[in-house]
Amino acid sequence: MWLQTTIGFFSIVEKPEDRAEGTLTVRARDISDLESLKASALPSLGEIKSSAETDYPFRARASKPDVAATFVKLALSIDYSNFKAEISKRQGVQREKVYHQVWDVLRTLQTEPDKPTAAAKPQVGPAMAPTPGVNAYGGVLVGWDGKVLLREPKGHFDGYVWTFPKGKVDGPGDHGEPCALREVLEETGYSAEIIAKLPGVYRGGTSQTEFFLMRPVGGPIAFDKETQSIVWVTFEVARERIGKTTNSGGRARDLMVLADAEKIWMKLGLAQ
Repeated sequence: MWLQTTIGFFSIVEKPEDRAEGTLTVRARDISDLESLKASALPSLGEIKSSAETDYPFRARASKPDVAATFVKLALSIDYSNFKAEISKRQGVQREKVYHQVWDVLRTLQTEPDKPTAAAKPQVGPAMAPTPGVNAYGGVLVGWDGKVLLREPKGHFDGYVWTFPKGKVDGPGDHGEPCALREVLEETGYSAEIIAKLPGVYRGGTSQTEFFLMRPVGGPIAFDKETQSIVWVTFEVARERIGKTTNSGGRARDLMVLADAEKIWMKLGLAQ
């Protein structure tokens, strides 16, 4: 059994010697994972042994009931809504990147063989009721390096030089997360996953928009004809680029969206 937890990654198996003694062997790639497990959750874990000749270089044994009870406790202690964000906060961005790569590879188990991975169906959460008055949704996409994705509308439509992907609902049921993810995919070419909803409703010239903080999933595909180009920039540079928008209302809104997204990003401990 493989277990990705907030204190480490473990492979748990029953070796022949375990079967005779009622134990399980807990293996890890990083010795600090086993050390953390022993110190914080499984004090009965035995001596940690190392070997360069096995697929997992570090391992230790504990009784089967103790192992079972420990991981039940870990499950009961879950108090976070996004596992990868919690990993970043507890174990750092690099470990989170590794876990994300595992997650991304496992996406190939999804039964959509005719669709390329980069254009996979957007991952959405539970259905949410539309907010009264809201008629558009958008996304602030932040990469693993903490850079923000901006899009340049074709011909700087309506005075927008650099802005975020967003758009109005496209029929019944296209509100909330599905609409935001669809707009991000269409206008930037990136599939994404939602990390958090930005607070409040943001007023524009012709719309009232809700935004979501997102992360990219896989590489990009071609974006639609409404986008002239896209660029990844730091939050600081994003403020400068958004400041070039001549539509004063849209500029003020996008700067507010950027500020709120950065606050959530920092609060979640996702910055490197």
